[in-house]
Amino acid sequence: MAMMELAANSRCDTGKGVNRRRRSAGVIPGVIYGRGLETRSIEFESKLLEKFLETARRGTVVVRLTVRDGAEGKESFAVLKETQTNPKTSRVTHVDFYEVALGQKFRVEVPIRIKGKAAGTELGGILEVLMRSLEVECTPDHVPEFIEADVTSLGIGQSLSLDSIEFPPGVVPTEKDLRIPVASVQTPKEDAKPAAGEEAEGEAAEGASVAEGSEKKEEAAKEGAKESSKKEKK
Repeated sequence: MAMMELAANSRCDTGKGVNRRRRSAGVIPGVIYGRGLETRSIEFESKLLEKFLETARRGTVVVRLTVRDGAEGKESFAVLKETQTNPKTSRVTHVDFYEVALGQKFRVEVPIRIKGKAAGTELGGILEVLMRSLEVECTPDHVPEFIEADVTSLGIGQSLSLDSIEFPPGVVPTEKDLRIPVASVQTPKEDAKPAAGEEAEGEAAEGASVAEGSEKKEEAAKEGAKESSKKEKK
């Protein structure tokens, strides 16, 4: 995958009030951290960051990040870890980057992209996607933008599991059970309707019940008449 480049500035002043003023000036605050590394406060020009995010939102991206501190600049490699947005305006308010080392494996969440149209959907089946992303382990230069899951051959009642997916070289899923399904084609749910024979049997049974009830009422009436006749003779 292509590696993107992004520039940032180191920042010392932090806090909600400061960040609010910086955002008003077209600057977005953020942090960069990593395993065994100190968390550093940084900031980006909003236009440059938004351009980067347009690509980063489509999949996992490794970025060559240059953090300037005065006249000096420190270069590092990182992946976007988290983006915070304003719920009212949907504008980015803060970003987190996770620093990685080239040649050193690390774990990263990668989106799963469904490919093809399942054969079972042509027969009325419904494709159900069970996994939207997957954690993998690889070096920064082997991070895939996404994992492709081809569902073309799936019929009704069939599923695609992790062990059926071809992973890019150098990319290994951290999930140990590769039998976990990624997607499946389900039978459409319909209201069960009894067959014609079953309906006829049901009607016959209902008719029998009504007849039995009528017979029992007639027998009860006869018994009552006999008892009344005996009492009158006495």
